[in-house]
Amino acid sequence: MAIASAITLLLPAAASAATNSAQENAAQEVKATESDAPRAPKEMPADYDVLPEKESESQTSNCAEVRRDRDRLVKAGQDRAVCIEWGSPNESSKSKSLGSRDNGSVWCYGQKENLVYATRTELCSVRTAHLIVLELRTGRILGNAWGVIEQEIETQNGKPEFFEYLNFTLVDTDMATAAMTVSLTPVCSLDTSCKQSVDPWDKPRPVVEGRPVDGTISRLWTGNQGNKSFLLSYKMHVTIPAGSGTWDWGVDGGPGDGQYLVRCDNEVGATSGCVVPAFTPTFVVGEQYKQARAWIGLTQATMSSHPGWEGYGDPLHREGSEDEMNKNRAVICDSSFKPSDNTPNATCDEFPFARTKESGRRLGVTTGASCQQYTVVNQTVNGQDYLSLTWWGYPRPPIDAKCARASMPANQNSGVGGDLGRKTIQWRLLDNDPYWVDAGNTPPTNTP
Repeated sequence: MAIASAITLLLPAAASAATNSAQENAAQEVKATESDAPRAPKEMPADYDVLPEKESESQTSNCAEVRRDRDRLVKAGQDRAVCIEWGSPNESSKSKSLGSRDNGSVWCYGQKENLVYATRTELCSVRTAHLIVLELRTGRILGNAWGVIEQEIETQNGKPEFFEYLNFTLVDTDMATAAMTVSLTPVCSLDTSCKQSVDPWDKPRPVVEGRPVDGTISRLWTGNQGNKSFLLSYKMHVTIPAGSGTWDWGVDGGPGDGQYLVRCDNEVGATSGCVVPAFTPTFVVGEQYKQARAWIGLTQATMSSHPGWEGYGDPLHREGSEDEMNKNRAVICDSSFKPSDNTPNATCDEFPFARTKESGRRLGVTTGASCQQYTVVNQTVNGQDYLSLTWWGYPRPPIDAKCARASMPANQNSGVGGDLGRKTIQWRLLDNDPYWVDAGNTPPTNTP
């Protein structure tokens, strides 16, 4: 379903009676569609990723292409054309940066522009655009306008829905307002798997300088089995008297190429839901599980691969197969494991976790005896019981080990596993999805 939006701009010329009438109609429509109050953005999240952009000529401008196509456009009867330079606000006659506005409407406003920011549930971007009106016969620039496109996509964990707030603000122009329209078409899916509602973007809406035009798009995954990824893209089409121009973002070769991606599924938890799969979440081992947290942290620090430790190793990846998980556990916690008599309610705990692609078995380990070995022991000092973590081998566990296991109290083993299971549902982790593990450890140079 197409989105239609409109910006009315007049090239420097004498206004006719028809133009004056168009301006009056545009003013009335602006009044009818203008937000009563500015949208207050949410606070910047504590944890987010900046998604990498692909480099290409169309990432920054399509003006060269328009200039190369001048002869064909003139033969087709077009006198003028509009092209765009992304992220080129410095020529603005009013400011050197479009970011100098008093406030924005999305949480990534104020951050570096023309990038996509992601959490596990949201995508956010602020794109600056320099619109250039060209006279096709001579290539002369007839006018300029500068605008900002703000987008915030929010997914729902417990529903197969996601929503996008989109705001266009005309920040500056050296042209009077009238007779130029801009339509914006989003694409959610090329098939029927995404049902898209574009209200209130379902008709042309004029924009005047400094007044945002905004609205929310709702999208629904129509499937009920497995999972489906939706790569969102956008096409903006500008028309002016005797001319037009079109550009894209979120599509192959353009700004935000492949970055506006949402995935919906019914494979995790009791309900369907959607997430942003590009964001790698972090599982924080709870401080209430003191010995398990210390053991995982020490394991990450002493193993040369530093599994799951952000900044030092690679993330862990979810193992979606129950059968593979059981095989992993059977190898690491095999008959060579002997629970310590000094561990209360001892169980075999393993890291990397059995439900990961990085389990020692998946890395070629055939017996848990080759893993790093740890024990949580109960000690009594002055009549008070204490738990402490020890390891086998001196002065430290082998750094080339591909796994670790510990004689761990059952409540700490199951407590960490239960927390991870709940986060798996919250983050909708599917097979091979990455995540980090934060056990509060210190850099490798400070390990024992």
